[in-house]
Amino acid sequence: MPRKKKLIIGDIVQAYFLGSPEPCEVTEIIDKNSYKLRMKSGTILPGVKWKQDMDKKSPWYIDAYLGHNNITKSPKDQNTSQNTLPLSEWSDDKKELEKAVKKQKEFIKGKVKK
Repeated sequence: MPRKKKLIIGDIVQAYFLGSPEPCEVTEIIDKNSYKLRMKSGTILPGVKWKQDMDKKSPWYIDAYLGHNNITKSPKDQNTSQNTLPLSEWSDDKKELEKAVKKQKEFIKGKVKK
């Protein structure tokens, strides 16, 4: 595939790392011609440039643009808990929590009851 002029976060490119091609995702744009990529294995390649833009021999370079990975956003708020209790059950759980905290404090002080 031809070279894409500007890459954006989420683009999938074919990068060569130590001579072997690997599809990678653009995770950060460092400057005009330099990108930070993440391989499928989780390895992060810093300062990767297109093969034509390389200044010196590098163990990695971008060879081709493969497509874009759509980042889907969840319509639900991530901060809300799905397993929340109704207010009527809070008092029972609060008592259990207080008992557990009391046991932990006794354990820390060295007063262990079996």
